[in-house]
Amino acid sequence: MRARHRTTEAEEAEVPLSPLIDCVFLLLIFFLVTSMFKRKEHLIPILLPDSTSALAQEPNEQHLVIGLDANGRVSKDSGKVNRDGATVYAPIDDLATYLNQVMQERGPGVLEQPLRIDCDREVPFQVAITTLDVCKLQGFTNVGIKTRKPKAR
Repeated sequence: MRARHRTTEAEEAEVPLSPLIDCVFLLLIFFLVTSMFKRKEHLIPILLPDSTSALAQEPNEQHLVIGLDANGRVSKDSGKVNRDGATVYAPIDDLATYLNQVMQERGPGVLEQPLRIDCDREVPFQVAITTLDVCKLQGFTNVGIKTRKPKAR
């Protein structure tokens, strides 16, 4: 007959702690590193592409044109051209109100017509994206961004 070995409670349930501690430290390092990447992500400066890299399009009367200057101010195409051949823009107080007004004047078909946002190359990227979002939220489906040609010095 075999003798049974009796164990005490301390010997029965023993969990090795060193692998658990290693896992906790690895998770801690992972979260610290990923949070540092998130912080640096907001600091990356993004410049819009230079207008010389794009092909010039012929003006189209169906286009609705909105301008963004270097300070982020929104303006509309006034339909006038200055001596240099550049488009003259008139300031807009509220873009959403202006787009609603255009939609009421031209009808719901204007939503499918091309809407072009002419941006200054120095406009902050977030301002250009916010303007694009406002146009999309108003229902315009064919929206594009174009950088303005640099001023001759």
